[in-house]
Amino acid sequence: MPKPKLSEFKIRISPELMAIIDSARGDRSKNNQINDWLWSKARGDHADQLADALRPMLAALNEADRALVVEHIVSAVEILGRGKRR
Repeated sequence: MPKPKLSEFKIRISPELMAIIDSARGDRSKNNQINDWLWSKARGDHADQLADALRPMLAALNEADRALVVEHIVSAVEILGRGKRR
């Protein structure tokens, strides 16, 4: 049975984003890295749900307040991670 034909499209990516892709991909192709990211986002998980809930609130803050909120949330998550698990 032949494989289904894959869709192709061209995309313009800023140099900054390309640098992020290159640093994340290791020995993998850029195509594989981008596909994995897209599939991860499409499937979603609890971390995506949390990020989606925080994104609008963070967008409404100025950069200094956003950095402070993120710092405190990361600290809270680290504290919760050290707690006892049942």
